[in-house]
Amino acid sequence: MVGAMTRYRRIIPAIGLLMLAACTPSHFEPPQLAGRPALVDDAGKPRLWVLTKQEEQRQVAVGGPGRRSGGSRDDTFFHFDLQALDTETARPLWKQRLLTLGDDEARGTRPSRVIGSAAHGALLGQDGGVVWLVLDNEPWAVSAADGKPIANEAGIEQRNPELKGLLPSESKFYGFDQGLVVMTADARQLVIRGPALKAVPYVPTPVPVAPPELKSNGTPRIVPLRIAIGDVPARLVELDGQRIGLYSDAEAKDAADDTFGDHLRYPYSILKEGAQVRRRFWHANTVPTTRFDETFDRFTAFTPIDPAPTFLNGRFVKVPGTDDAMPLDPPAGVLVWHNTRIDNEGRLAVTRLDTTLKSLWTAELPISETPNSPAVSYWPLPGRLLVMGARQTLEDGVTSWQTHVVSVALADGSSTTWQMDAK
Repeated sequence: MVGAMTRYRRIIPAIGLLMLAACTPSHFEPPQLAGRPALVDDAGKPRLWVLTKQEEQRQVAVGGPGRRSGGSRDDTFFHFDLQALDTETARPLWKQRLLTLGDDEARGTRPSRVIGSAAHGALLGQDGGVVWLVLDNEPWAVSAADGKPIANEAGIEQRNPELKGLLPSESKFYGFDQGLVVMTADARQLVIRGPALKAVPYVPTPVPVAPPELKSNGTPRIVPLRIAIGDVPARLVELDGQRIGLYSDAEAKDAADDTFGDHLRYPYSILKEGAQVRRRFWHANTVPTTRFDETFDRFTAFTPIDPAPTFLNGRFVKVPGTDDAMPLDPPAGVLVWHNTRIDNEGRLAVTRLDTTLKSLWTAELPISETPNSPAVSYWPLPGRLLVMGARQTLEDGVTSWQTHVVSVALADGSSTTWQMDAK
């Protein structure tokens, strides 16, 4: 039996003993993201999974049937829900309530204790038909098809009796590497993989290690540090055999100062101005150079391309996990992220360009991008770009964030949107 259901049942009988007379409608706070969303493979179909935590405040009437003998109390619950979204329509496909935390010892008319406010959850990864999560410091395995629970701590121990009492009570001791990685309470590293959820000694998956970079003369190369704060934008791309930069004037000037070729070899080392800068396109001119018996290419100048569009905080959409601009085909081209305004009314937008830098379409997204905005996540899919972020709203002097998922068609920029916390 799944442990979360056991935990939830501990709450219900305790409430039942209070002879519930009636319940007023509950007040729900907007759901909050728990950890980062993730793409899950459901029998070959990508689904966007979102784990949320939501607070419920429920006023419960207790006591006898008479008005004078009755009373009420306020109970607080925290619900962890798992939702799957269709990546083309951005519409929810199903929703699973995994865990509810609350005071299972609530009595009389006093408000229940607030239990679960500090509980966290996160999606860890997928192993075939099993997706692993951590909820309130407890490991969970759920079905990749519908999110239904397969096992939590009790179920894992049932399948692995040798782990009885040895699963750690802190989420920091759980990880993922083609299965749930566990540092047991007695300091052994195990991994739980496969549909049987059997634990075996953990051997880390080998990570390719790039050989040290050498100069053309065989001596070690000094690699510039990645000291930029936040994400490193992609601002250099090759189109039709030409290197094209998307830089402000100051950034292009810095890029052209390339005595030893580091700016060409490591574009992240080029000056990065703030989000309030406009960027335009430049032809990057390079020449081969020999210096101290080493031959290399370096930038010599950047020539503005006119006419061509300019973009507020423009940068290329990257191949996830790299510094490279994401190529498009057909027709060949690139995508550019940019902002519509510099203030809190600004929104994130994406524009598709062909190889001549002609704009094919622009899609404005219901997502804010300010220093205080929640992080924007995106996933390139066949023919689509799936984006998740939050829009800033100001009502009666109170700032709040509304999470949106947007599916953008790469052919024409048309999009569908789902607001996660819409009532």
